Amino acid sequence: MSSSARPERSGVQVLSPTEPLLSVRDLRTEIDTENGTVTATDGVSLDLYEDEVLAVVGESGCGKTVLALSILGLLPRRTGRIVGGQVLLRGEDLAQATPERLREIRGAEIAMIFQDALTGLHPLRRVGEQIVEMIRAHERVPRAVARRRAAELLDLVGIPAPARRADSFPHELSGGMRQRVMIAMAVALEPKVLIADEPTTALDVTVQAQILETLARIARDLNGSILLITHDFGVVASAADRVMVMYAGKSVEQGQVRKVYQRPRHPYTAGLLAAMPRIDDTPGDLLRIAGTPPSLIRPPPGCRFAPRCGFATDVCGVESPETRVWPPGSDVSVACHHSERIGPAP
Repeated sequence: MSSSARPERSGVQVLSPTEPLLSVRDLRTEIDTENGTVTATDGVSLDLYEDEVLAVVGESGCGKTVLALSILGLLPRRTGRIVGGQVLLRGEDLAQATPERLREIRGAEIAMIFQDALTGLHPLRRVGEQIVEMIRAHERVPRAVARRRAAELLDLVGIPAPARRADSFPHELSGGMRQRVMIAMAVALEPKVLIADEPTTALDVTVQAQILETLARIARDLNGSILLITHDFGVVASAADRVMVMYAGKSVEQGQVRKVYQRPRHPYTAGLLAAMPRIDDTPGDLLRIAGTPPSLIRPPPGCRFAPRCGFATDVCGVESPETRVWPPGSDVSVACHHSERIGPAP
């Protein structure tokens, strides 16, 4: 499919195509480091529609978190910048918005759940007060009203005895509870778009499933959507409608989760899926992708995955592949010279 066509979702009636809530177009983001300038996102495009979960997946360092920070205008002030492309939230280009406008939008229309709840919360302030501050930063309400809403939000995300827990400090809560507090803060103003950056990192499998269910339920209640950033294809399978695979700052494959899993069209996607452990694996079955990701300061010419790819030919080393729909007429887009040669994951 083209990146602007709305996908079908299993079990959900899909109306005629609509404009996306969030549309990223050819986004280029640079980060200055001691060793040089990193092009962290290089021509990334995506669409996020109402009532949808779009997962962004890839290895650490591929640009997933920088993509999220670029969307929200939270790049490091002195070292990070958007140098090209658009970030359209309901048609408004956030890449051109003033800092004042971005402060109005963040939390109210688009919000982020950060990866590490312990560092995302102020360690010396009670969690209820941090939610109160979030509410009162955008709405002129008495502190007592905001305090009641904070307890209601903690109850919404499944924290027991919410009024009492509101008086807890972050270190007094479990990892799962801290993550729920972060979700409560993110949805306090009922934003339409939630960006969840590795929301289940360091949580056990049971708590992970509960967090993902909580996110999905709240998004449904708000008629909103989730951009889910993860490195875990298991999380993608259980939580997402569509998936975008990133490699070395670029989007290499996008499509419905079911179709991408059944027949990946990019060798990197196929490699990631083949490397997932399975319950019926025998010793020695687990595969790995040879080599390491390239430097984003001086990326190689042509396809950035070519040095690690078993399908690479001469053209891959000199010519960067264009993103195309493959097979023709499908809803999967891929950036690979040899998509027709890629078979299903083992």
